[in-house]
Amino acid sequence: MNPADTVKKRKWVWSASSLAAIVLVLGILVFIGLLSQQFSLRWDLTGDRSQSLTAITQALLRQVEKPLVLTAFFPPAEEARRKGRDLLQLYARFNKNITFTIVDPDRRPDKARSAGYRFPGNVLLEYEGRRQMADRTEEEALSEALRKVLKTERKKVYFLTGHGERSLDEGRGPGLQTARRALANEGFEVAPLSLLEKGDVPQDASVLVIAAPLKALFPQEITALRTYLQQGGRLLVMLEPYQDGGLKEFLAAYGVELDDGMILDQNRVSQSLGASAVMPLVVQYGAHPITRDFTNVVTLYPLARPLFIKKDVQGLAPLPLATTTPTSWVKSGKDWHKERKAAFDPDTDKKGPFHLALLVEIKGGRPGPQEPAGKDKPQGAGKDDRKGVLAVFGDVDFAANAYFNLSMNGDFFLNTINFLAEEEKQIVIRKDDRKPQPLLLGRAQAWALVLVCLVLMPLAMLAAGIRAYVRRRARR
Repeated sequence: MNPADTVKKRKWVWSASSLAAIVLVLGILVFIGLLSQQFSLRWDLTGDRSQSLTAITQALLRQVEKPLVLTAFFPPAEEARRKGRDLLQLYARFNKNITFTIVDPDRRPDKARSAGYRFPGNVLLEYEGRRQMADRTEEEALSEALRKVLKTERKKVYFLTGHGERSLDEGRGPGLQTARRALANEGFEVAPLSLLEKGDVPQDASVLVIAAPLKALFPQEITALRTYLQQGGRLLVMLEPYQDGGLKEFLAAYGVELDDGMILDQNRVSQSLGASAVMPLVVQYGAHPITRDFTNVVTLYPLARPLFIKKDVQGLAPLPLATTTPTSWVKSGKDWHKERKAAFDPDTDKKGPFHLALLVEIKGGRPGPQEPAGKDKPQGAGKDDRKGVLAVFGDVDFAANAYFNLSMNGDFFLNTINFLAEEEKQIVIRKDDRKPQPLLLGRAQAWALVLVCLVLMPLAMLAAGIRAYVRRRARR
């Protein structure tokens, strides 16, 4: 055969082989693309799960059982449009009942006007005929709007007023404005309540909160609280040292005793966190849905008082939710403040651990602890045999503006409210703000990195080069 014909034939074979390989690769890519449209997989390998939805959002999305339509409004030139689309894709990817569209409000002014559009980033949620607008395309705002649109009614959380309690509107450190906003984001309607004006706790109250009253409650208010618990009400009491709001006897009737002491604590953990002695910390939690995810987490309680379980109350067994460390101690009275003797004195001080949060369940419709057993039940008591629940904290500052977002304080407060309001689906650990996390290596890890990158890998490359050189020389 002519050598030229042989070369030409080989070229044709090689060209055909290359073309077949190209067609095969393109076919594989098209097949993978079509397959990805039906079955998509996604892994978030970031250390803080920054590319995933938070646990509270995922819990909400699991409740979406019917079509949910999200309509986001962004002008084409908006840089936030891409980030908004990425976030909405996470929602749609998590639940197949969710669809979304992005609308240019300038090109579709009719749709923007009917949706109540105000500014770029607005997102309209439509679910079962209900509509709710999120003010911005961020997970917090979207989840807040989703809670509202999923519920036909919002449960009410009342805060008692009239006795110098912490303010819901105060934005400074001692106030509860941050807690109020967090409750609104959880889907609750927060409102103040004066028992002196109302007389009784309203029927629509899911939870009543008493946040550190400075003045004692009147006897008729105490009676209203007792009746509320008897009828299956849910009450959260947060107190400060030396001030019980006249609730000492009321709480003792439910198995919770108070004294006139303040808890102090000083250990390696608190020192590493920069906490002072008057900020006892808790790492031990009771076995309860409120604290089921509290593993290896810390909560701090500035200016806290201890709570004690009364042994002689029949039918009531307070459950400890939070207990201080064994290094804590209690100083009685206020004289030690003036004398500046905060150190532990074995002759006068009590040694820890101490309870900082207790939970008491009361059978609905049963006679109150301070009432005769044969007394008639109040009207409506015992309906559906609903249990009244009393939660008592020996501190209020852990939920105040200055400390709400410190460690797991806010989660503890919100989980307690959600449990009392019978919203256990929302009891989760909420993800902190996503911030860049530095890579911190231990001594052994650092040496291992140096050894692999600067020693083993260069030596392996050098050995491979020498071996290739020797093999080539041997072939000559």
